[in-house]
Amino acid sequence: MQKTRMLMGPPELTRVAPARMSTNQLAFNGYWWEDPARLMMFFIVPLYVLISMSLLGNQKAIDRVFFDGFYAFAGALFLITIMVVSSFGRRTPARTSQVPSRVPPLVLDLVFVLSCIGYLTMMGGLLAKPALLMAFFDGSDSAFDLLEVKGRVPGISTLTQAAIAYVPLYFYVFPQKRRGLTRHKLYFSILFALTALRSFIFAERLALIELVLPLALMWVRFRRPNRPSKILMLGPYLCVAPLIAFFIANEYQRSWAIYYVNLYDNIFDFAIERLGLYYSTALNNGAAMLSIFGWGTGSPEFTFDWLIKFPLIGDYFRPLFGLDASYTILLTRYADPEFNNPSGIFVHFYEWGWSALFLAAFIGWLFRKSYYGWRAANGFWCCAHPVLLVSLFEILRLPNLFSGRNFVPIALLFIVFSLCRTKSARPLNAIPRPY
Repeated sequence: MQKTRMLMGPPELTRVAPARMSTNQLAFNGYWWEDPARLMMFFIVPLYVLISMSLLGNQKAIDRVFFDGFYAFAGALFLITIMVVSSFGRRTPARTSQVPSRVPPLVLDLVFVLSCIGYLTMMGGLLAKPALLMAFFDGSDSAFDLLEVKGRVPGISTLTQAAIAYVPLYFYVFPQKRRGLTRHKLYFSILFALTALRSFIFAERLALIELVLPLALMWVRFRRPNRPSKILMLGPYLCVAPLIAFFIANEYQRSWAIYYVNLYDNIFDFAIERLGLYYSTALNNGAAMLSIFGWGTGSPEFTFDWLIKFPLIGDYFRPLFGLDASYTILLTRYADPEFNNPSGIFVHFYEWGWSALFLAAFIGWLFRKSYYGWRAANGFWCCAHPVLLVSLFEILRLPNLFSGRNFVPIALLFIVFSLCRTKSARPLNAIPRPY
C-alpha cells in the first residue's frame, strides 16, 4: 500500500500515515479556538457582551458602577480591533523545504533548573516554617497568612514562569509519546505539582491556567494530529464546568470555610457569583480608572510592565514611569481591594487615550503572526502561540500580555530557538500539515 508522509509537530519530525485517511481528517484545519480571530469572535467578544449587559443592568453585587454604555462601546472597539487585525490576510502556509532545526533535550534540563530556582526563592519561607503550610491545610490559616512569607526577589522569583516554557518545549522536543518514566516526564510532574501548590497556597489561579492551557494546545497538536473530535470542537465552552470546580477547590480554604460559608446557602452559588464578579469588577475597575483619573493621563506602567520588572535593569527604568499608589487608593475609596483586577482593556486607554487602538492593532498583528507560525510549525511560534493565547483568554480580567510574568517564558523560548537549536542530520521532504 502506498504511504504518504505527513508532518507531526515540528517540521523535522515526520510519520507515515495511511493513504486511506478519511476526507474529514485530510480537510481538518485545526480547531476554531486555536485561531485568535475566531476565538475573539465566538468566545471573548460574546463573553464581554454578557458581562457588559450585567453591569449595565440591575447590578446589585457592586456598590458603585462606573461602567456605562460609553465604556462598553470603547471596550468593544478595542476587542474588535484586535479581532479584525488578527484576521487580515488569511492564507494557508506554503510548503517548506528548509533544513529543519532540532532542540536538544538538554534544554529541558536547563529550563527545569531555572524554574526550580524560582520556586525555591518563592517558597523558601514556607520551607523554613512548614507549620504554616500544615496550618493552611487544616484550616487554621488562610492564603493571606501564607502570602506574608512568600519570597519576592526581582528577577529570581519570577523564574517560576520558566515552567510555562517547559510545557511547549517538552512536546516540541518529544513530539512522539514516550513509554515509561523518563527524567523529563518527572520534571513535568514536579513543575505541575509545584504550580498547583502555588495556585492554592498563594491564591494564584492564573499560575495553573498558564500551565494547563499550553498543555491542552500542545497535546491536541502533537498527540492528535489530523484527528478531529466533536467534543474538542466545543473548546473553551467545554472548560466552564472544570473551571467552576477548580474555583471551588481553590476558594474553599481561601475564603469559603473562613467567611463566606455563613453568607451563602451552598458553595456552588458562591462560586458562580464570585467567579462572575472577578470579570465584572475588572471591567468596572478599568472604567473607574478612566472616570477618576482621565483618558491618557497615566504612565505606561501596564504596557511596559515587562521592562519595569526586567532582571537587573528594571530598577533603573522604574522611576521613569512615575509609579505611584493611585490605583490602590482608587480601590480603597471607590471599589473593593479584594477584587483588584483592572482588565486588560481600559488600562491602555488610561495610558494612551484613544491611541490605545493602535496598541490593539499591534496586539492583533502579534496574534496573527503567532497563529500563522503555529500553523506552519515554525519552532518558536509553535511553542510561543499557546503561551500568548493565555493572555487573550484573560484579556477581560488582566493586562497579562505585556506583564513581566508573561515575558519570562516568551524570552526563554526566543533564546532557545535563537541559540540552542541544532540542524537536523536528515534532509526534509515533508509537507507541513494544513493546520
